[in-house]
Amino acid sequence: MATRQRKTLTASDYKAKLEKAKATIKALEEKAFAGELDEIIKGHNLGSMYVEIRAKVDRSVTDIAILNAIAKALGMKRMDIKQEEAKTRAPRKPKAK
Repeated sequence: MATRQRKTLTASDYKAKLEKAKATIKALEEKAFAGELDEIIKGHNLGSMYVEIRAKVDRSVTDIAILNAIAKALGMKRMDIKQEEAKTRAPRKPKAK
């Protein structure tokens, strides 16, 4: 005999489920089209275009600034490219004698 009662879902519960499902679908789409995107990028000479741009600008301009300018020129509004310092490992603890 069942002793627990089934919870009736409210509209907010369904909305939360819907948002979770949308996030799952978005992640699946990214995985599904990753291979196609890689092939498209490899098919174009993006590397040579970057080298060409790099040769035309002053040497003091950073790679990050070039990539941000490319993103801005393409109309990517929410693109923010940053470079963080490499994380270093903690020094080794001396062995106890």
